[in-house]
Amino acid sequence: MTDHPRLPSPQGLAGNTTLDPAATGNTTVPQLVVLIGPAGAGKSTYAAARYQPHQVYSLDQLRAVVADDDCDQDATTDARAILAAILEARLSRRLVTVVDATNAGVADRAWLLALAGRHQVPATAVVFTTPLRVCLARQANRPGPAPGRRWGRAVQAAAVVEQHVRTQAALATLTAEGFTHVTEIDTHADVL
Repeated sequence: MTDHPRLPSPQGLAGNTTLDPAATGNTTVPQLVVLIGPAGAGKSTYAAARYQPHQVYSLDQLRAVVADDDCDQDATTDARAILAAILEARLSRRLVTVVDATNAGVADRAWLLALAGRHQVPATAVVFTTPLRVCLARQANRPGPAPGRRWGRAVQAAAVVEQHVRTQAALATLTAEGFTHVTEIDTHADVL
């Protein structure tokens, strides 16, 4: 149970959302939208359905930029540095910017909130409460590493479980962390 108002989510996704700009994918109100959820929760699909491609930045996308492989976890530090530069530029212009990553830990979110605060842009958390069984089933359908590669699209089950636990725990702290809006999304109906 949450302490924020809920309404049916837009565009056919199952679940509920709060009344805030991110709930409808408002692409005009200046804000930093931080997607939070385990691998397989539906974050990228949600963002693609609601925001312009130039507004959404994922660590997967930026890993591909620096390593020619969106799954290369060894490229995450470099991808995060590029993400920080993009966020600085976009938030200084007060543009809607969406960060598509698990963002399950407090430290993962703290630097994003600091950037939003420095640029006086509200930060919205979109938390994916998709059931663990659905996240795991989606991972089972993703490909493993390509020949000659260390990483694949499928995330190990133990990592997904840990991300899911941390996401659920985050619901209790997001407002205190500094998010101005918190939206909960459950995308499980679109795959069952």
